[in-house]
Amino acid sequence: MTTTTTADKQPQIFVYDDIHPEDGAMLQALYSRSPDSVVNHLEKVKAAGSGKFMSQYYVGYGHASIGDCGVTTIFIENYSMLAAKAIQDNALYSGQEASTRYLDFAAQPLFDPYNHPASMAVLEGWMKLYNDSMPKVKEALAKKHPFDASEYKSEKIWQNAIAARAFDILRGFLPVGCTTLFSWTTNLRQARDRLMQLKNHPLPEIRQLAQDLFKTLYAKYPNSFTGEEMGDSERYAARSAYYAEQAERDNFVSVQNLLDEERILEEDLEELEQGGMVINKTELDVAGLLDFEANAMNTRPEGAQLNRRLGAYGVYQLSFLLDFGSYRDLQRHRNGVCQVPLIDGGFGIYPWYLNQLKDLLGKDYASFEAEVSRLLEAIDNLPADVKATPMLSQYLYPMGTAVLCQLAYTVPQMVYVAELRSQKTVHASLRPIAQAMGRVLKGDFPDMSLYIDHDADNWSAKRGEQTIEAKVA
Repeated sequence: MTTTTTADKQPQIFVYDDIHPEDGAMLQALYSRSPDSVVNHLEKVKAAGSGKFMSQYYVGYGHASIGDCGVTTIFIENYSMLAAKAIQDNALYSGQEASTRYLDFAAQPLFDPYNHPASMAVLEGWMKLYNDSMPKVKEALAKKHPFDASEYKSEKIWQNAIAARAFDILRGFLPVGCTTLFSWTTNLRQARDRLMQLKNHPLPEIRQLAQDLFKTLYAKYPNSFTGEEMGDSERYAARSAYYAEQAERDNFVSVQNLLDEERILEEDLEELEQGGMVINKTELDVAGLLDFEANAMNTRPEGAQLNRRLGAYGVYQLSFLLDFGSYRDLQRHRNGVCQVPLIDGGFGIYPWYLNQLKDLLGKDYASFEAEVSRLLEAIDNLPADVKATPMLSQYLYPMGTAVLCQLAYTVPQMVYVAELRSQKTVHASLRPIAQAMGRVLKGDFPDMSLYIDHDADNWSAKRGEQTIEAKVA
């Protein structure tokens, strides 16, 4: 074994990203007990193996922070949109999900929560409407935005922009029961903690996903789990019972929940239905920010982020209507609180989608609208033997269904989302929400440096350039 002298201890940096996650966890944990060089620690890992160390110190003695040091990436395919939201409803989530702009949903399986001909007919009805309308919408968009060599770098980019816009419009009629693909980069402790919560999720699909994920991870990293986490062992009984009791409210927020908790009044609801936003600043110290953080807010250059210390001054609480499809984009911002709304169809289809199609489909719009109404009525009138529940019927609604959203953002979080999501490459139903956030900030902090695109027009040639393609040699 190599010995190290004081003279050898010069500033050094090492990168080890090709080792087993449990070995990586062990290497980092050894720093806490033996402040020797990682070079020497790596020799110990190779000699002893991570299994013995992890089982003794992580599982055996509950040093959970060791599990924070072992990172893995999980790829989850062909689960529903709601399953993806459940994994992503986590402040520590990192990962990616297939974009509705580029995933061929015609080839994706559908998740039927009732496994019944009537519910499957609804799911298939939405898919038929989506697939039948796609060529018509693309043709109408091509006429409305013809190719112009001075605007687009190539005809291929123009075609991509047309396709992206068509997908943005028609995604509103993809059922939430469509399946998707997503990844999850997580450390082993976070995976363990999140799966122990999700094993009590109110949706059976997600409870089963949690069990399957745990089984896969336990087989690969047996020294990082006890193996009892997802069962009924006495060791975790109290924790499991608590999660089960809180499961419905922890995973979904209903309209009634928000009406009660946010004290939203009937007149507020009317404003929300007209596209307004209810803003609660009672938990935000605006005066303190103006007194002590003006320099930080007013001199920030574009691209720089406000320091998170500004979060100590409290949060904005914002309520507004948005389609579930664009809610998904907001939820990916892990900072702040962005609860998963229960999809109940009470607010209908978000107007932006129908307005776009009314403009593009012309004489075909009446039949399109009639089919939307028929499918929504079919959800409300499922046969008695389906035993429908509001929780399970969420899968049957389209992604363009309007939902009541509630955000709790600190000023740095609000600034970040407002700037990023106001850009023209962002979905058109979400941009106005981000722009409204910017106006709220500017109203409270008039001299704040903000970099928000307030242009109402959201057609952009850049949409055709947002893709991943193999380079041509």
